[in-house]
Amino acid sequence: MIEPVFMRNFSSNRFWRGVALVGLTLLWGAVLLDLGLWLYRLSGGYSSKANLLSHLWPYISLGGALAGLLARGAPNALRSIPTVWLLISLALLFGKQVFPRESLLPAASPTLRVLTLNLSEYSERHPRAISFLKERRAADVLFLQEVHGGEGNGDRPKLKAALGGRLPYMAWHTSSGTSEKKFGLGIMSRHPLRQIRPVKLPAGGAPASPCRGMPALTAKLRVEGRVIRLATAHLCPPAVPWRNRQGHRTPVSLRSVSEWFSGIRPFEYARRSQLQFLRLMAEGGVEPFILAGNLNTTAHSLDLLELSKTLSDAFGERGLGFGFTYSAAFLGARIDHIFHSKGIRARDAFVHDVKVSDHRPLEAVLEIPLPKASAP
Repeated sequence: MIEPVFMRNFSSNRFWRGVALVGLTLLWGAVLLDLGLWLYRLSGGYSSKANLLSHLWPYISLGGALAGLLARGAPNALRSIPTVWLLISLALLFGKQVFPRESLLPAASPTLRVLTLNLSEYSERHPRAISFLKERRAADVLFLQEVHGGEGNGDRPKLKAALGGRLPYMAWHTSSGTSEKKFGLGIMSRHPLRQIRPVKLPAGGAPASPCRGMPALTAKLRVEGRVIRLATAHLCPPAVPWRNRQGHRTPVSLRSVSEWFSGIRPFEYARRSQLQFLRLMAEGGVEPFILAGNLNTTAHSLDLLELSKTLSDAFGERGLGFGFTYSAAFLGARIDHIFHSKGIRARDAFVHDVKVSDHRPLEAVLEIPLPKASAP
């Protein structure tokens, strides 16, 4: 049997030769996936499978680079060059979050401290989340997701009792049907809220539950003469093998994995259509716009580019580190976000490293531009 030239440098030990070949295969597989995702990103293309992979993009690139360490004995062209490519890709994705930000001059206009938190689908975790929010006395606006119950029961009375003294202005929306617990929304504010309105988000052809009929909650507030539009939302979650199409937990099996793989498309397109709707909402007014909530998509996913066309990511501007707000097993991701329109400037953004929910709170300080007539 004729042996390929590049195989001759591998260890003569059969086991280590197998390990090296597996490492080289994983390395080049990661490079091909990475290249494909960059092509989608730069061209503006989209597919449900590519978008699902883009949620795991950093892990694909880092995993491929680490797998390349196993390919001992392979020529540099086959090992070092693709490894360097993957490391460069990671630097392009996370470079801004690695190095400390430059100091800013004192704010020349009013600031608004906003915080978003998904309280968790499990009600037993909510008291700890509410206790944490009570301690965040500097927050001006809270955006809340998975608020359980209605006007006289569940989380609302507890939130009012704990926070109503300093955040007396409130807006609420309780979803109906199977999403009653999961997609309840709230906004609590130090400033008066007006024009409070729930907005039904498009489903994009997703199954009847849980993505159809999902809302966003909108309102307006005034800060020193400037009207600000607010919106919070909890978008369509990704399809996962351990949940059925109604969002209920189910044992992982060959059948559940098969149904998951065949059901990826409607969930990914539903979220993309919801993000497009929110972008159009941001573009549809003259007042500054702030969107905060659980968008169920990662910072470098293809579908989040829909928002990036119009809005700026507060953590991307001023955050430091990875900023994971949600973890599943050993994988972390930032799926909770604070976006703002042009004119607003992020002065600080950070994720609280506290376990008060299955999500971590995300907080940002935003500088609000004064009306032109009031500007110095």
